[in-house]
Amino acid sequence: MFSSNKGPNYSKIPINDYDSDSDSDDDFIQKEIKSQRAQFKKQDEGLEMLSMSADRLGKLSLGISEELDQQNRMLDNMEDDLDKAADNLDFVTLQLEN
Repeated sequence: MFSSNKGPNYSKIPINDYDSDSDSDDDFIQKEIKSQRAQFKKQDEGLEMLSMSADRLGKLSLGISEELDQQNRMLDNMEDDLDKAADNLDFVTLQLEN
C-alpha cells in the first residue's frame, strides 16, 4: 500500500550561493561607507566655509565697534565745543545788553 519509507527527499542548499549574496552585501556596505565619507567631507567643507565667514563677520563687527567708539568720542567733543560756544555767546549777549 505504501511505497518504501526512505524519508523525504530534500536537496541541500549550497553554501556558495550565500557567498555571492555576501559579496553583494559587502559591496553595498562599502558603497554606503564611501557615500557617507563623501557626505562628511562635504559637511566638513561647508563647516569650514561657515567658520571662515563667521570669523570675517567677527572681525568686521569689531571694526564697526571701534569706528562707532571713535565717532562717539568725536560727537562728545563736538558737544563740549558747542556748549562752550553757547556759554560764550550768552556772555557776549549779556555784555552787549549792559
